[in-house]
Amino acid sequence: MKFNEQILEKDTNIIKSYTTNSITILDKKYNYNVIVPPNKSVKKCSKNANNITKEFIIEVLADNLNFVIIGINNTGTLNKTPIISELNQKNIGVEIMNISSACSSHNILLAEKRNFISIFLFE
Repeated sequence: MKFNEQILEKDTNIIKSYTTNSITILDKKYNYNVIVPPNKSVKKCSKNANNITKEFIIEVLADNLNFVIIGINNTGTLNKTPIISELNQKNIGVEIMNISSACSSHNILLAEKRNFISIFLFE
């Protein structure tokens, strides 16, 4: 699916399109697991749905982060409770959702200039 283009700052990581196994940010397609901040560089994520942990997510958090989006094809494969519980204790919101919803939410939070991070797990 493609999104309508939004006018944002040049260095923002707006998601232009996605499939169930890839996302396109600006003009680069990523077909592997990635960590996407609102700006700065997109990073390859070494974890997948079977081995992502609350410790890993806390490790990749930036200062003053107040929200985490986790996009995954099958949300039932992830043990959500420890991740949600730990982040909530740190006053960080977290949503675990399918890829489509995660892409839309990412772009909305980007437009709102929120301090968040998105993690997309395709594998």
